[in-house]
Amino acid sequence: MKVRSIAFVLAAALFSSAAMAEAPACPANMAKNECVYFKEGYAVALEDAKASLSNAYQRHEDSYDSRFESAFSKGYEQGWKDAKAKK
Repeated sequence: MKVRSIAFVLAAALFSSAAMAEAPACPANMAKNECVYFKEGYAVALEDAKASLSNAYQRHEDSYDSRFESAFSKGYEQGWKDAKAKK
């Protein structure tokens, strides 16, 4: 699990999609690892909203380490709100 987490963090750090670039700054109290998951959650939410899927970050449970679920879900919720505000 630890290797998977490190690999995910590194891959996400290199991930340069428009959705990741659109992500807002992470909350000041978030560590770097949490920030990566926050931005990933944000990007996934934008894609889900664009695809008219429901607001459910849990469908992406294979995309985050359970230790960072909170950061992912916060990013997802922010991304979902932003996507809906753009419509």
